[in-house]
Amino acid sequence: MIRRPDLPRGVTPLLAILAGLALGAGQPPLGWWPLVFVGVAAFTWIMTGRTRRGALGYGYLAGLALNTLTIHWISVLGPAVAVGLIAYSSLWFALLAVAVRELVRLRLWPAWVALAWVATEFVSGKWPFGGFAWNRLGFTTIDQPLAGFLPWLGASGVGLLVAWLSQLLLSRRWVLGVGAFAVAFALGAGLSLVPLGAPEQRVTVAVVQPGVNRHEYGGRNYARAVTNNALSATILAMAEARSGGRDVDFVLWPESASDHDPLRDERARRQVDLATRLADAPVLVGAVTLPDDPPDSRQTTGIWWTPTQGPVSMIHKRNLVPFGEWIPFRELLLPRIPMLRMIGRQSVPGETPGMLEAPTQRYPSLLVGDIICFELAYDDTVYDVVTAGSNVIVSQSNENTYAGTWQVPQQQAMNRVRARELGREVVVSTLNSISGSVDTKGRFLEATDEFLGASRIVDVPLRYQVTPAVTVGPGLARGATGLTVAALIVAACAGRRRARLERTSSKEVSHGG
Repeated sequence: MIRRPDLPRGVTPLLAILAGLALGAGQPPLGWWPLVFVGVAAFTWIMTGRTRRGALGYGYLAGLALNTLTIHWISVLGPAVAVGLIAYSSLWFALLAVAVRELVRLRLWPAWVALAWVATEFVSGKWPFGGFAWNRLGFTTIDQPLAGFLPWLGASGVGLLVAWLSQLLLSRRWVLGVGAFAVAFALGAGLSLVPLGAPEQRVTVAVVQPGVNRHEYGGRNYARAVTNNALSATILAMAEARSGGRDVDFVLWPESASDHDPLRDERARRQVDLATRLADAPVLVGAVTLPDDPPDSRQTTGIWWTPTQGPVSMIHKRNLVPFGEWIPFRELLLPRIPMLRMIGRQSVPGETPGMLEAPTQRYPSLLVGDIICFELAYDDTVYDVVTAGSNVIVSQSNENTYAGTWQVPQQQAMNRVRARELGREVVVSTLNSISGSVDTKGRFLEATDEFLGASRIVDVPLRYQVTPAVTVGPGLARGATGLTVAALIVAACAGRRRARLERTSSKEVSHGG
């Protein structure tokens, strides 16, 4: 049990804010990861011995500080959207605070509190409306020694390790805490040295960053201009490849490179066809497609388009941004909040893993795993592209709305984390943000600059191995949730038992008097 002295009035709210800011400072772009351990430990210390109402309030205050610092970029959609998302996301920290307040009463409380952090991240990433799996502890680890555990434990497992080590900072046996940190960091550094093996086959990818015409943004010509830019950037990429004597296996366009459905719009189809013929190679097109059912809907789609057959396979984005790509309770909210009309057609999620059958001239049986933008935050979706058999992993993002904000380095870090935990290179194409490739050590290579049209020619190996993270990660997060619920039930029963004993003792003292 932690001993916490009484503090002067007004100090605890300040400490809660500082704890939240410390947690946020560990996220990109600041990346001050040592502060994450301090923030998690401070959060637990503050909640110890509080009333439920007090823990709820201080937890919410810490969440407000964290989320205001890290996801203020959503304000580009309007102040009301930012206020709503920050206020909602902070509720989870209020609930976590109440859970921590109960769990620190149990034996082995550092483990129970750590499990509660992972459980909160898991549930908040699932519910409601598909969740918002941002600001996870695992996403702060890519530039520290614990990153070596990512291929073995996944983002959830490494987040659990961060939360557990943080609790040891509160131990009265400080030698135990220091020793645990030293062992964990040494093991992580050692695991980083484990080789993956040298693959014999490689593919060459022309990564296209179309750039956007900022003066046309929001205008009726904008969507056409983006696809025109993608075609132009493809031409420049192929000129670079051929001048260097390199054969390109396929071309990667970003999410929303074609805002007109190339399966229905003849002009968009001609542009994609022309790109494949000029490249003499398939193009993985990020496109908005319009399904027949339900009406007035759309999907965010990756289409494998070959020079000879046209579109041969496609996948649809599964994790959609609520109030960004689709509107919950649309019939109720749309008439009352006119700003939501900017979202346009209601997006429909895909239902299958993001794996494309992707024949090329050299590799007719190539399988490409496609992770589209917001999906990077979701373990199950990311792991599915590997378990489905993909040999090459690509990441398509739009990010035009958030260019120049903190969202960009946060998503860049997610690409790096995913490459590390999957043991697979990730080829990244964005509309006008940061494109390039990430190696299996999590290093972003040949990064482009924001706001510019650009291209990169990258070579990546075909990979077939499945890291333990892909197998262990999902079960670990679900297991942490189940164990947390069980521990809270035990804590509640123990609390009632203590209350009964205190009442009995009080009556005996009163009777004896």
